[in-house]
Amino acid sequence: MIVVDNTVLIDFWMGEDTYSERAGKLYAFDNEWIAPDLWRYEFGNILGKYQRLDLFSENSSMKAWDQTLQIMHTVHEIDVFAVDKIAKESDLTFYDASYVWLAQNRGLNLYTRDKKILRNCPEVALAMPE
Repeated sequence: MIVVDNTVLIDFWMGEDTYSERAGKLYAFDNEWIAPDLWRYEFGNILGKYQRLDLFSENSSMKAWDQTLQIMHTVHEIDVFAVDKIAKESDLTFYDASYVWLAQNRGLNLYTRDKKILRNCPEVALAMPE
């Protein structure tokens, strides 16, 4: 099981070829993906944006939603005080710190393409495989 953020999810479905391939390799490496429940809101926001820009069809969005809901394990409760502390200490948004907290709390790796998370939280954050 691994923690993934929305950079990985979006790359999995609609990323540039290089990133899409990396997300696919990550899924082949470990297909038990977990994230705090905020992933749904971030994912939905990006899918909506891509639809408005005609980069992704409504049908493709529905397919991405359906399949992503099947593969994602969602954590509904987070320790907001611990997340806030991580956000402050790591200079991250509360959203990004939620993924870091989950990885730390569960003793898992967090896979991301977010450069700030990779730079500021190297103890848990890893880039997708090449």
